[in-house]
Amino acid sequence: MPGRTPSEAFSAFADPLAEALKCIAVTKWLTTPGGQAQVDHEHSIQLTGDQNEGFARLRGTALIGDRKTRLEFMARMRYKIIADERASYGPYRVTTRAYDYSLQTQDKSLVVAYHWHPSGKSHEVRPHLHLGSTQLNKDAVITNKHHIPTGRITLENAIETAIQLGAEPRTDDWQEILEICEQPHLQYRSWSHDFERETGIKIPR
Repeated sequence: MPGRTPSEAFSAFADPLAEALKCIAVTKWLTTPGGQAQVDHEHSIQLTGDQNEGFARLRGTALIGDRKTRLEFMARMRYKIIADERASYGPYRVTTRAYDYSLQTQDKSLVVAYHWHPSGKSHEVRPHLHLGSTQLNKDAVITNKHHIPTGRITLENAIETAIQLGAEPRTDDWQEILEICEQPHLQYRSWSHDFERETGIKIPR
């Protein structure tokens, strides 16, 4: 998402994410120091605030087995503000470096988590998901430790998953809002190419 200044590029990146999250939660994003203007430095953004270990409590209930439970959602990302001389892509824009979108029950049991962490300690550098213990039985072949490849997942995808699983939208036009918020990201995303160009590490696709 381009901007004339680093701070404009950050706003173009963060504002649609915050708007999308309003579809399911009252949120407050937090960044590391300098995260709204510092160029060529990796920062983190916690989009759901610092309360409740970063999880926002959602309205509505999900059915887990034979019981109903409230759901909680967490979204955090790592990113860089970079210079980009390409027409329509700069002079500054934000590139995503990692994400974690997680959905859990009110008793802290994981439902599903969407991850991408190409520079982390894990052997899995592709975008993937983890199914939580609430979705598995004793005879399941999959465990919550498995990395299930997904392709790139947007925050809007994860929010839609939360709604499908029982979170109550805070607005009737949530589908339209998510589509509008997702469009700039789909138009300008080049995160894996940015990572490979900078580090020389190729991300499997």
